[in-house]
Amino acid sequence: MEKIVEVDHLLDNHEGRIKQLEVNDLDKEKRLRAVEQSYLKLENTILQENRDTRLLFQNTIQNQWELIKSRDIAVENDKSRNYDLAKSNLERRTELAMKLLGTGGLLYLCIQSLLEWMSK
Repeated sequence: MEKIVEVDHLLDNHEGRIKQLEVNDLDKEKRLRAVEQSYLKLENTILQENRDTRLLFQNTIQNQWELIKSRDIAVENDKSRNYDLAKSNLERRTELAMKLLGTGGLLYLCIQSLLEWMSK
């Protein structure tokens, strides 16, 4: 009978240890689920930040290209304006020279003054 009592005691001991292991297993499972949820939240946060950073870089690059294009347009406009200004100045000078020399009035006066001076 002692063996039966001893076996009952061992069974009770095993049952208690099994219950304790089940409780510990449930606790570990809860902690593991909490870790998984935290991991998912962290992963979502990282993905969102990565998306935001990518959008920021894309916007920055797009703004830089727009600035480069506007700078190039400004340089072309400046060259065109300088060309038009030089062309206008040349046209005015040419027109003035043509008026002075075309009618012959100034040339005639110069030649007449030179001849009068030489004849004296």
